[in-house]
Parts: sequence; C-alpha cells; structure tokens
Amino acid sequence: MSDSGNPSRQQLEGNIRRFILFRLFFNVRFYYPVFTVLFLDYGLSLEQFAILNLVWALTIVFAEVPSGAMADLLGRKRLMVMASWLMLVEMGLLVLVPVGPSTLLFVVFLINRICSGLAEAAASGADEALAYDSLKALNREAEWAHLLEKTTRILSIGFFVTMITGALVYDHVLVNKLLHQVNPDWTLPRELVIKFPIILCLFTAGIVILASTGMKEFGENHDKRGTDSAGMMLSESLRQVLSAASWTISHRFVLFVILGALAIDSVARQFVVLASEYYRTIDIPTAWFGFIGAGMALLGIVNARISRYLATRHSPFFNFTALSVALLFGLVGIAMAIPWFGVLFAVFAFSMMSMVTFLSSYYINREVDSARRATVLSFRGLALNLGLGLASLLYTVLIASLKAGADPAFNAGQVETRAFVDSLMAFPLYFLFLYILLLILGRRFIRRGHLCFKAG
Repeated sequence: MSDSGNPSRQQLEGNIRRFILFRLFFNVRFYYPVFTVLFLDYGLSLEQFAILNLVWALTIVFAEVPSGAMADLLGRKRLMVMASWLMLVEMGLLVLVPVGPSTLLFVVFLINRICSGLAEAAASGADEALAYDSLKALNREAEWAHLLEKTTRILSIGFFVTMITGALVYDHVLVNKLLHQVNPDWTLPRELVIKFPIILCLFTAGIVILASTGMKEFGENHDKRGTDSAGMMLSESLRQVLSAASWTISHRFVLFVILGALAIDSVARQFVVLASEYYRTIDIPTAWFGFIGAGMALLGIVNARISRYLATRHSPFFNFTALSVALLFGLVGIAMAIPWFGVLFAVFAFSMMSMVTFLSSYYINREVDSARRATVLSFRGLALNLGLGLASLLYTVLIASLKAGADPAFNAGQVETRAFVDSLMAFPLYFLFLYILLLILGRRFIRRGHLCFKAG
C-alpha cells in the first residue's frame, strides 16, 4: 500500500509504535551525561562551546518553521527521514575529526551543530503530528495524554541506560582497567575512548533511519506534492506559515502556551547543557555523571505521571505557576554550588524540561486542527530554541565579562571555574524577569482568559 490514501488500522498502529521508537533513539544520546566536558576534552574552550550552542539554536530558529510547513505540505514522514540521515552525518563527523585544539576542530563542530539543528527542526512537530493524526484516524485522540506518558516512560528508561553507559565508556581510565583484566597488554588511547559515546550514537542513528522509513504517510495532498515545482512549494510553504502564524496570533491562548514553554525551557535547558561542568565544579567525579543522569532519567517516569495529572486536573495557569515556582527554587539552590548536595537542586531543571514539553504538547494538539498541526508545533520548537539561543548569547557575554574582570592572580583554570560559579546566580534572576514579564503580557493580551483557568 502506498503512503497516501486511507491507511489500514495496522499501518496506523505501526505509526504509533514507530513514533515511540523514533522519539527514543533520536533523543537518547550516549554523550549527554558528558555533553559539556566532551566538547572541552575534544579541545574546545568554554566560549567556543557557548558559541556552538548559539549556532545550534539559531539553526533551529531559522529552519524550524519552514520545516513545519514542509511537513504539513510534503508529508511528515519525509521530514522524519531527513532528520534521521542528518543525525547520521552529525555523529559521523565527530567520529572522524581528530581530538585536539585546531581550526579544523571548531569548523567540524560548527558543521556538526548545524546538522544537529537541522535534524531537530525537521523532526520537531513532524513526528508528533503524524502520531496524533494516526490516533485521530483510529478515533482514539483522547488517548494522546496516555501516549505521551507512555513515550516519556520509555524515554526515561532509555535515558537511564544511555546515561550510565555513556559516562562509563567515556572514562578512559575505567575502560583501560577493564581491558587490562582481559589482557594486560591492551590499552586504548584517551583520544579514542572519549569518542565511544559518539560511536554508540552512530549505531542508534541507523535505528532511527529504519523507524522513520517504516512510517506510513497519509492525507489528501501527499500524492501530488512530489510533482510540484520548487517555486510552487516555496509559495505554498510561505502561505502555510503565514496562515498558521495568523491563526496562532489570533488564538492567543496557544500563543501564550508557547511563550510559557519558552520562559521555563530556555532557562532550564541552558543549565542542563552546562550540567556536566556543574557536576565537576561541585566535586562529583566524572564516573558518577552517568549515574546522576540515569537518576534524572528515572524521574522522568514520575514526571510523566505528574504531567498527565496536571494536564487533566488543573488549569494551564496553575500548571505554569507551579512549574515556575519549582524551577525558581531549583535555580536558587544551583547558584549556591554546594559540593555534592548541589546535584539535588539540578533535579528541578531537568524535570521542568520534560514537564513543560508534555503540557505544551497536550494543550497545542488539543487546540490545533490537523491541516496546520505540524506548523504550529514548529512555532513551539522555534520559540524554545529562540529562547535557548538568547539565553546562550547572554550567557556567552556574561562569561566573557566575568573572565575579563577576574583576579589577575588566578590561573586559567581558576578563572574558568570562578566565572562559571559566578554565572549561576544569573539564572534565577533571568527566569524571574521572564516570569513576571509573561504574567503582565498575558493579563493584557489573552482574550479567551477562561481557557487559562479551565482544568482538563
């Protein structure tokens, strides 16, 4: 059967299963527990790391909405397949590049971040829209919250496994100790061992390709899109974006769901990308990073249950306030940089990311019709990454300012550590500003205010 027309029940069920597989292997990356230190150990500086994250976020910003429109017009499956191959390329680049500071290293990481950003943009909204429409075609759209919870539980288990595995295989001392148990003459260079998490991700990229190519597209327009000219597709994509943007602006409840997600996610995610450096700063050994990440992943199972409860029992305004208070509490604790025990406060940043994704997905899919679903979801992705890009830019400027004003008696390592610790205080202040600003704007501009206080 072709990827158009009326798919069978079996094909629709297959879409839902493959959606979970795609989400799992596209998102769980073995290098996440050592994300920051991986970049630094390859030979990049903290400033270069911040710049690369900014480039990554800006790539998504520019590609997010066009990719969402293309998903609605060309088909969600095509965008998912493209995201899969881009993941393969981004992993392959890091496997091949030599370790050590060089111009080539930064250029390769720059290309890697661009490919990663394009992959995120292509996948964002497309997989979710295809899964939701498959449920809708089965007359089971009421199960969307349950599917999100199930997917989150599976992702949590996947993160649990990859966090432990990624951190352990990254530790060259541990890897060589294990090798010596087998053969005392076996020793692997550190430059190779630190690539092990990337090599594992290269294999999972293959699984993502298989999952995406097995999806079944359907809908009334997908048969003819392949014959449209590039000019026609560009024109239709622009019309789709403008139509969805007009709809989102007029449906301000959806607009403020997106802005609320931006406020919480941008601050939480900016900390999360720096988490491994934070762990190192509060004296946690590298070998423990994976176990910490695994613990955070297991909390995702609890977070999914809490998120479904909040979505179905409490109002959007209550949920936004509850998540904001929890995040603010965590950020204040993080800023104290308490040795070892400071990791407990990091739980709030990790938890808020998954919960805000769940809740925003629930509200947006409930309000948006199928014809513009992927495009509007791409607006959420655009907003989240625009927020992260702004946070990364501000963080880069802050770090440079703190390092410029450092005590001349400090060595380079001390300057780096001191600047990082001092920068943590900016997180709760920045989020508090965003929270207050959004409350003021929401009170002024949301027309259908009853939706903000309606439970379920």
